[in-house]
Amino acid sequence: MALEMDNPSTRIVILGCGVLGSGVLDFLSQSGRDYDIHIAARDNQKLSLRVNLARYTAANLGHHPRIEIGSVDLMNIEATAAYLAAVQPHIIFNATTLHSWWVITQLPPAVYQRLDRARGGVWTAMHLVLVRRLMQAVRMSGVQAKVVNASYPDVVNAALAAEGSAPLIGIGNIANAVPGIQLAAAHLLGCEVARVGVRFFAHHYLSYRMPSTGGTDGAPYHLTLSLDGEQLPVDAIDHGELFATVAGRFRRVKGLAGQSVTASSATAVLRTLADGVDRVVHAPGPQGLVGGYPVRLSRDRVAVELPAGLSLEQAVSVNRACQKFDGIDSVDADGTVHFTTDSAAIIREELGFDCPAVRLAECEEVADELSAKFAAYRLAQLAKSDLNAA
Repeated sequence: MALEMDNPSTRIVILGCGVLGSGVLDFLSQSGRDYDIHIAARDNQKLSLRVNLARYTAANLGHHPRIEIGSVDLMNIEATAAYLAAVQPHIIFNATTLHSWWVITQLPPAVYQRLDRARGGVWTAMHLVLVRRLMQAVRMSGVQAKVVNASYPDVVNAALAAEGSAPLIGIGNIANAVPGIQLAAAHLLGCEVARVGVRFFAHHYLSYRMPSTGGTDGAPYHLTLSLDGEQLPVDAIDHGELFATVAGRFRRVKGLAGQSVTASSATAVLRTLADGVDRVVHAPGPQGLVGGYPVRLSRDRVAVELPAGLSLEQAVSVNRACQKFDGIDSVDADGTVHFTTDSAAIIREELGFDCPAVRLAECEEVADELSAKFAAYRLAQLAKSDLNAA
């Protein structure tokens, strides 16, 4: 039976209570908005402790959010559908994956660097599984919720579009690079940050690479800057200097300690949808597109925000070219994800995992094999590191 709607406030379901889900829970709890927050995961004891931490923190800031705890295993489609039908959310935020981005960073540095050469795309199957099952559960439940996906949305959302089940939009990635660009541009222009507008089009690879290295490694992108709402000429700021300033003067804490940037980008998307405001955000995977875009977002609208001189076809083309730097050769109309030859070769050499492409129908089988191969690889590399240190 569906819950009674005693209060017309927006009902948001967060699925997953890891680093990202917990961060979003905190931001929403501290917003001062009357959201009806539900958060669900498999481990209710751990979840209860984390929710109480969010309650304590919010209370110290003068807020007392409504937070309900649920038990959900996304691998169980029927049970997930029943949960969603009971809760009747307006918005669902998926913060789950079978392979968090930071896992390989815990390997010995030299091993991590070797494996990282394959880039993020090779783990696509493990990102697909849970959100694909979630979308099947949403359809089964009959709820009309807007689904926001954090699991490699640059690629996953486009693949799921083949089944007519793409989440509405993603979070993070492109959005994480925009604040640095805005800060750097304002510094170089000698003006207040709020006067600078950014319209940035790029895939996941560039959005994490550029802020770390100050360069693009040749990856394509499109960037338009504006001042007081007026679009600046392309040569108003040298992009090389701009990106170097992002990675220099405005370099930030990275890794798990810097995950609040991703959580805040997710919160910006969720609050825009929940509050019914019309706002431009940067986000990956809007409406099943590959890569990242500036997006005009409101309760009833999701549209890529295009600057003068750039068509949607050109914006998509930039992202398709850029995705190759993340190890993705293409995403077919049937949802099949093809890896680049180099990335497939690296993962085959390192893990003994031979997989040039992932089809949607086979993503769980591929994810199981990749998970087992990585677990064995990780144990072997850690044992070798311990032996060398002895």
